[in-house]
Amino acid sequence: MKLTTDWYIKKMSQIQSKLSEDKLDAILLLDPYNIFYASGFFHQSTERPLGLLIPQMGEPSLYVPKLEQEMASETWIKSIHVYFDFPGLIHPIAWMLKENSQYSHIGVDQLNYRQWKIAQEGCPNIQISDLVYTMRLVKDAEEIQILECASVYADYMVEMTKDAIIEGLSELDAYNYARDHTVNKMIKELGELTFANQGTTNGAVLYGAHSAHPHGLMSSTLKPKPGDVIEAGFGALVCTYESESEHTFIYGEPDHQTVSYFNAMYNAWKAGLESAKPGVKCCDVNKAALEEIRRAGYEDFLRHRMGHGKGLQEHEPPWVAEGDMTVLKPGMIISDEPGLYVPGFGGFRHSDTLLITEDGCRRLTKYPRELEACIIPIK
Repeated sequence: MKLTTDWYIKKMSQIQSKLSEDKLDAILLLDPYNIFYASGFFHQSTERPLGLLIPQMGEPSLYVPKLEQEMASETWIKSIHVYFDFPGLIHPIAWMLKENSQYSHIGVDQLNYRQWKIAQEGCPNIQISDLVYTMRLVKDAEEIQILECASVYADYMVEMTKDAIIEGLSELDAYNYARDHTVNKMIKELGELTFANQGTTNGAVLYGAHSAHPHGLMSSTLKPKPGDVIEAGFGALVCTYESESEHTFIYGEPDHQTVSYFNAMYNAWKAGLESAKPGVKCCDVNKAALEEIRRAGYEDFLRHRMGHGKGLQEHEPPWVAEGDMTVLKPGMIISDEPGLYVPGFGGFRHSDTLLITEDGCRRLTKYPRELEACIIPIK
């Protein structure tokens, strides 16, 4: 499953139309994910800058280090410009801008401070443009179809982890077991997979106290014990678009306190699901979800916002968080993953990938989240 060349040509045309609206003669894309989005040129990003120049009128051009020359020439873009390597006698970004000095008003999607100083020396009228980032907030029908497909595999990875836990595998072995089964299923059903930057899967399996670390590191020796709270959280990527499915399992029958923690998390997840709809601000959806954990008396165990956007990046705008005033629109895709983390005991977090619809939202990931579906019996 891949987006077609015609889709990328259409996307390029949309960007060009918005350039005139923003009074820009051209835009230079340096963020690899924006280059993926606008051109379909998938590559492994390194310290070597790679640029996509899109003029208001005319054909786009790729600016690449020589080691990417052959791969770039395999794309639908015909104009390929090459520099030898980084850093070079002239900084590659300065070279790209010099090559396009005919444009009086040129936008760039991202520059760090040092790059900004270098760029301004040769192009004082340069400006930072969020044009492509803004376009990426709302997904096309084709992108949604890909993310729905990725959601199936994210859920499957959770299910495979459940099997690994029953077999008593270590955290790392459980992850590898789930990953291998999922990738093999993807290859069998989808054929050739696009592999760029984040690969085809990511995530972690964390047992007991380890799960109290929201982004904990897996152990190759730690195995599940009766009473463990287990966090199994994964992303699956199709055509480099990522959906995520994360799940809290409990190994054996939970005690009263564990159920209380679980219910607070579950109610927060459900509140996020019910609040995510068109016309609602991201910060208000976040507030509705986290308030359930506060109401249960577990505010001290909060460690993060409710969620974030999903798409080409694991984490991308909008941010379902305090301070993000973005109004949700149909076609936006976000995660619903409020959590609570009890140091020394365990972490509780479900995560679903949600599509904002005309009248609410729809779960793209569909793994059962109720307590009964989260208890793994001990052999």
